[in-house]
Amino acid sequence: MKIEQTVTPLEYLPALKDMLIRTVAEGASIGFHPPVPEAEAEAYWHNVHDEVTAGTVLMLVAHVGDKVIGSVQLAPSAKANAPHRAEVQKLMVHPDARGIGVGRNLMVALEALALENGRTLLILDTLTGDIAEGLYTRLGYTRVGMVPRYTIEVDGSHGDTTFFYKHLTPEA
Repeated sequence: MKIEQTVTPLEYLPALKDMLIRTVAEGASIGFHPPVPEAEAEAYWHNVHDEVTAGTVLMLVAHVGDKVIGSVQLAPSAKANAPHRAEVQKLMVHPDARGIGVGRNLMVALEALALENGRTLLILDTLTGDIAEGLYTRLGYTRVGMVPRYTIEVDGSHGDTTFFYKHLTPEA
C-alpha cells in the first residue's frame, strides 16, 4: 500500500467516484445519502479538486498499484486565531480494502502531513456508534462529546454525532 499527497485529485476521478458511491452504499456517514448518484459523486470530487488546487484542503490517497483503496482530507483552519488547527474530513476506505489497516495508515500519514504544515491540533466528527469511533480512540483521539440529532438520515431519522480532537505535540 502506498499513501501519497495528491495535488490533482481528478487524476483519480473514476476510482474516487466509485469509492465514494460504494462507501456510502455500505453505510459510511460522510455527508451523503445512499444511493449517491454518479453525477453527485463527480461534482463532489470536482469541488475537492478545486479546494486542493486552491490550497484550502490537503488530500491523501492510498492505493495498491493503480487501485485507489482510500482517501482522507485535511482542512487547515483559515482563522487568524487558529493557525495551529485543522479538521480531518472524509476518511474513506474502499469496501474491498476494509480490515487491512488502510484507515489507520491514512490517519497516521495525515497526522504527519498536519505537522509538516504547522497544524498541531486536529478535530473531527463521526456518526455516534460508527466503527470509525473505535479507530479514532485507538489512535489517541479524545472524545469531546456527542451532539444529538446532528444529521438527518435517509429514512428521515436523526443521527447523533460524536466530536474528537487530538493534540499532535505535547503541551509546552
